Amino acid sequence: MHLWKDLMRKAFTLIELLVVIAIIAILAAILFPVFAQAKLAAKKTAGLNQTKQIGLAVNIYLSDSDDVLMPYRHSVANALPAINPTYLAYQAAGDPRAATMASQGNTTIHAIFFNQMLQPYMKNDDIWKAPTANNAWVNFQDKGSWDVGFHSYGGQNSYAANNYLLKSNAGVSATSVSEVSNTILVIDATYYNSLPAQPLSGFCKIGGYDPTGGNAASSYYHYWKHLGNNVLNFSALGSNDPDNASNVPVFDQIKARYNGPLNIVRVDSSAKAIDHKTLVYDLRQKLDKSMWNPLKTPCEP
Repeated sequence: MHLWKDLMRKAFTLIELLVVIAIIAILAAILFPVFAQAKLAAKKTAGLNQTKQIGLAVNIYLSDSDDVLMPYRHSVANALPAINPTYLAYQAAGDPRAATMASQGNTTIHAIFFNQMLQPYMKNDDIWKAPTANNAWVNFQDKGSWDVGFHSYGGQNSYAANNYLLKSNAGVSATSVSEVSNTILVIDATYYNSLPAQPLSGFCKIGGYDPTGGNAASSYYHYWKHLGNNVLNFSALGSNDPDNASNVPVFDQIKARYNGPLNIVRVDSSAKAIDHKTLVYDLRQKLDKSMWNPLKTPCEP
């Protein structure tokens, strides 16, 4: 009987229990954001390491190609044999995804994209899935994207080529790049091509190259909206005014990739994290000195 009374005296009262619960709740409220930040920091580090691996693969590719950079996409006519290695592998294995890709014709099975050109030097397709990229996929689109009918187009949806540097169907000599340590090759994005916000005076042509093809209504004016985690909806493009880089919701999604910085691979194969707004506005602010400008020459009319 005395033992039972002793135990009763040692038990928590209701007030004491409520105080303990309140303390635990306060500690959880303090620590959970810290844990979230630590998790994001780990993903940032993993993402930077992945871009370093991409840079290393590009470096090895250059040694095998007489210092000629790969095109962002190589396409052939429908009449020629399919060259997309993913399609060929699915076809050989009797995988039903081959039929899905074939339904898109030239947009998928008659194109090979830059991640697939680098695959022999990487041997790990998962490197092309950024840790915080929304619906990341590689080689075959098995998750949401801006157009669910465009299966496998672009090869992956976590990184973009600098459209001023890498062209379609033709390689560019790395030796033609003026400052290899100050020129973007690949950048965090949701599409396989990207550009920066354009100068307020109009579109910037570099070395005679104009991705818009001279079309003032071209979607290329909007290609900065592929950066980070933002997904450009081609079917809902607004004004092509180059000053539309002030779009706040778009910037929020760009920033969401790593809560501010984006990872880039430079032509010298090094990787670096840089603030997202710095990357968006770099051409507008620096023109011939921009990281997007491979020739470091003034914009042409």
